[in-house]
Amino acid sequence: MTRSDSSSTSLLSSSKNNDSNSNEKTVPSPSLTYTPISSISPLITEARTSYATHFTHPYQFRLAQLDGIERLIRDNYSALSKTINLDLGQGSMYAEAFELTGMLGRISYAKSNLRQWMTTQSVPTPFPVNLNMPVQSQLTPYPRGVALIISPWNLPITLTLTPLLEAIAAGNVCVLKMSEKCVHTTSLLTELLSSGKYLDQRVVKVVNGEAEEATELLRHRFDVVSYTGGEMVGRIVNEATAKHLTPTLLELGGKNPVFVTKNADIACAAMRIAWGKVTGNAGQLCISPDYCLVEASVKEEFVEALCKAMDEFYPVSSYSGNNGDDGSRGDVGKMISVEHAERVVSMVDSTCNVIYGGKHHDTKERFVAPTIVEATADSTVMKDEIFGPILAIVTVPDLDSAIEYVQTNFSSKGKHPLNLYLFTKSKKEQQQIMNAIPSGTCAINDVIKHSANYYVPFGGIGTSGLGAYYGKFGFDFFSHYRGSLLVKNHSTSKLDPAVWMQFPPYNDKKIFAFRSLSKLPLIFGPLKRIAPVAKVLLPVALGGLLFWAGIMVERLKYFG
Repeated sequence: MTRSDSSSTSLLSSSKNNDSNSNEKTVPSPSLTYTPISSISPLITEARTSYATHFTHPYQFRLAQLDGIERLIRDNYSALSKTINLDLGQGSMYAEAFELTGMLGRISYAKSNLRQWMTTQSVPTPFPVNLNMPVQSQLTPYPRGVALIISPWNLPITLTLTPLLEAIAAGNVCVLKMSEKCVHTTSLLTELLSSGKYLDQRVVKVVNGEAEEATELLRHRFDVVSYTGGEMVGRIVNEATAKHLTPTLLELGGKNPVFVTKNADIACAAMRIAWGKVTGNAGQLCISPDYCLVEASVKEEFVEALCKAMDEFYPVSSYSGNNGDDGSRGDVGKMISVEHAERVVSMVDSTCNVIYGGKHHDTKERFVAPTIVEATADSTVMKDEIFGPILAIVTVPDLDSAIEYVQTNFSSKGKHPLNLYLFTKSKKEQQQIMNAIPSGTCAINDVIKHSANYYVPFGGIGTSGLGAYYGKFGFDFFSHYRGSLLVKNHSTSKLDPAVWMQFPPYNDKKIFAFRSLSKLPLIFGPLKRIAPVAKVLLPVALGGLLFWAGIMVERLKYFG
């Protein structure tokens, strides 16, 4: 990694089956050239000047850019998968399931719905806004302008391209800062996004670097900002954007609890938790299960099933060397850096009790073996988000105690989890937990998969985030919905009741008329509730009236 210019003072550090195409890029060497500090301001100015021409507004242009992102993935499928392996030690199945296939689904969904999302909607016009009838109220999504997107290292493709495609779908020009820690993926994406082969070069401006480059970016005003990463840096980003009153999406993280009650399917819970904790990028996901709150009556059964699942999915024999078919560490993966591996291993200390694993770590090779520990509220492993393949188990007497544990140690301090996981077949328990514990999202009897559903919003609450995106919700965040009123009545005559009532001089008659008209919604409001029934009964009633009218006519003719 090289930096051309380092004149800025740092405030933060950056946080978190297709055949290969003949034109596919080869994986670049692990070198990432940082953007000169002195060129960042001109780059932002260029982005703002380009946006001012409104070239991103038309539907066909936006659709073409989404097509370009799709081609970027399809043309470079194998190369992107390889960079994930080099950066995170993950196998091709991980890249397929967690990164590439899901991204193609998101793009397809956005393309299919883009025209509808962009359409101006007609909305009701209440009294007294509708005084000068006929009037029409509309709601139209407009691009916010120039967007800053700061993406993390732990899902470097999905968490870069998802906000990017939603910002572009909404018609924005983007300045993109990817993580320097996943050097292979960032280097390849930089080349592909900047080449002009897949996206209009005016749409995306890439800035690479570390804390100094990110700090320089945040000195400037943007029209909308999206940041994915840790809470500490998220606070710095929020403070910087607040100076410009910029709408900001913060997708952070936290300690995600897993409730395992006596009414859970224990074998199912153990398998899914083990899979989500380890296969999910070795715990390096903001949606990873962090700790389990297990009722004492099922604790032994759960631990036994959990250890069995770990042995079956991630045998020790797969730890040493590169045993994956593509050079990966089996199905466990690696930590992003030696420093991060050392941090995760250091969390397992005398304040907790190791009940599975705890050995076979190789921090110099960025490898941390799957580990299960028994912990209490005072354990080091319970102080911060683990972000590694270590699962803490906290034993509780009953469900009420489990809820109290989360409320006392986290919820009462605003430390709400990004994800809440429940394993119970009892609907009563499901509702009890969901009502008691605020969270960004929730999954019942499963883990992490819910976060790939682009039909629902994804985002945190409290210290786990601010705002939400994914699919239509992402389009909405990157858009400004402008309401408008179109009045087609140009009357100035005092004979027009609306003109008579609106303009001075005012008197008791006008006040009486105004009050009387304002009560009409109270009268007609209840009628709306019977409208569906009226639609059926009214034709029947009219038909009946016509029938009897016909009979009466015939009778009059007969007796006439």
